[in-house]
Amino acid sequence: MSLNLELNVYDKKGKITKTCTAQMVDLEFGTIRGIMEVLNVEDIEDTAQLLKTVYGAWDKVTEVLSQCFPDMKHDDWEHVKIRELLPMVVNIMRYSFAEIMTIPKEKN
Repeated sequence: MSLNLELNVYDKKGKITKTCTAQMVDLEFGTIRGIMEVLNVEDIEDTAQLLKTVYGAWDKVTEVLSQCFPDMKHDDWEHVKIRELLPMVVNIMRYSFAEIMTIPKEKN
């Protein structure tokens, strides 16, 4: 599964100052577990709830996103638009789960 994700960084006037492309990395289990733990993605039913949850887990979320977007600097995360960021988080989680599902299952 390939994923082509781009994230824009904006200035105070709303002009794009930087565009970063995701490099999907092989996220470690502990990272995925940590994100699932703080986000409780299986319990999120709407965008407002997702926004509130991401806000509460901002440091962990940006840690994972920074792995996927290595060109993003720490301060860049303060200048992304929420309407672009939330779908990015969901898409990265979906990608990770899809990759997990490609692991062959043993038959007994």
